Amino acid sequence: VALLLSERYKLALAKHEAVSARLPASKTTFQSATQTYLDEKIWSEDDLKPYVTSFNKFVESCGDFELATWSNKLNQKFVNDCKKVNLAESTINKHQRHIQGAFNWLHEYRSDLLPNPIKIEKIAIHILKKQPDGEPTIWSTDEISHYRSEIERHGNLNHLRTFMLARFQIMRLSEIWSLPLSRMDLKDGFIVIDHVQDFPKEGKRVKVKKKQTRKIEVHPTLLQWLRYDKLARGPEEKWWLDNGQGRPAFIQKNSITAALRRFRNIAGLKGDPVHCFRRTGITEMLEGDAKAVKVMALAGHYSMDTTLGHYVNRSALEGSKALAKISY
Repeated sequence: VALLLSERYKLALAKHEAVSARLPASKTTFQSATQTYLDEKIWSEDDLKPYVTSFNKFVESCGDFELATWSNKLNQKFVNDCKKVNLAESTINKHQRHIQGAFNWLHEYRSDLLPNPIKIEKIAIHILKKQPDGEPTIWSTDEISHYRSEIERHGNLNHLRTFMLARFQIMRLSEIWSLPLSRMDLKDGFIVIDHVQDFPKEGKRVKVKKKQTRKIEVHPTLLQWLRYDKLARGPEEKWWLDNGQGRPAFIQKNSITAALRRFRNIAGLKGDPVHCFRRTGITEMLEGDAKAVKVMALAGHYSMDTTLGHYVNRSALEGSKALAKISY
């Protein structure tokens, strides 16, 4: 018991000495303060990692600095650097919220390190809304053609490849981003959607939810385009979105999102591009008398409610075609 008490005393003494050795508030740096936040706040492992990432990104952009010298110019530099690497508005906002959370906690619980509160001016997120009639946003054929022309004018081949699978295969962005070339059977015309190991780097994994694992037929017109695309590729390429040397062209999926939205803005359109392609394609298939259960399977939806309730623009469906099927 005496030995146990002795060990506890040593630990308490070490903690006391550490507290005594704290830097004065005027000398406290961003890295030391955020490390204190990480060390003293109670975390689960999954909650901790995103905050570490946010803090590291901020230091990569702005370097370490004394909190007493904080200026919103540092925040603006961070935002600009994030935009340069095509991070989405929501991702930048998330990093800012993590940093703001650290500042709030430090001011409340460790005012010896941050006596004065710091308020970050967070980037605005443009929320995607439904159309005025309450229906999901879809794009017309002319709008989609205009969007494609902007990609061909301002983008690169991998941007166009993303467009082709989103438009003609109604695939999710995560499915396109992580698609290995080995999952594309261009002889029989199939694409297999499943979990992807060691992506975007070794040890990582892209998971596919229940009912999203599927084998889908390739759009007849797209199939020829895919075959020509395959002939133009180098022997080292392994991914649908490849950098030409067997490595992913985009380490972060948000980089593609930001690029696709940039083309949308240039084209003067509204709505998230990939979701608009999925909604438009699903609406077009149902209008073309495709069976709803088949459309649901192609989209990789778990239930019919998802397909019909969130991806179909009912105002765009031609009612006279359906009514004409009633026997007279």
